Amino acid sequence: MNYNHFVMKVMAVTAILVAGIASVVPAAPKVRWVSYKSNLLNLQVSVPGDWNPAKIPNALAFRYDDLAGGTAAIGILKSAQIKNISEAADKEFQLEGHPADWTRHDARVGGMRAIKIAGTDAKNPDYRMVHYYVETPNAIYMVQCQGTADRWSTFGPVFAAILRKLTFF
Repeated sequence: MNYNHFVMKVMAVTAILVAGIASVVPAAPKVRWVSYKSNLLNLQVSVPGDWNPAKIPNALAFRYDDLAGGTAAIGILKSAQIKNISEAADKEFQLEGHPADWTRHDARVGGMRAIKIAGTDAKNPDYRMVHYYVETPNAIYMVQCQGTADRWSTFGPVFAAILRKLTFF
């Protein structure tokens, strides 16, 4: 192997190494989850450790404020009034004057049948919301997720993770 060929190989390997180093991104900090159990509501949920519990009678609710000015919140309550999740979701979805971007879909929450309504918050266009009507063998629940619209791409996956960790008993 002549010198020029050797130098070309070294330069190629160096270029590959430099490109690899430039693309190394530090890992995101590992999220610490905290579990909350409510015997009154017959459920357990885990939320990121930096989400603050709210003191709301007959509900589990949590709030998060990020450094970029975004806010997210989730609340879970058991309903004594709702008897049919389809009728309840239809009633909310048919509210006069709701934002045009609302969607309604079948879903699953904590492994249970649910109906999901999502879109811009009707009271504040700077927020997005997702409401779930969840049917369990023992009760019907309402799960409400709300967050700053400009931070929804960050909050949405967190809400999804919380919902995967929600269990009813």
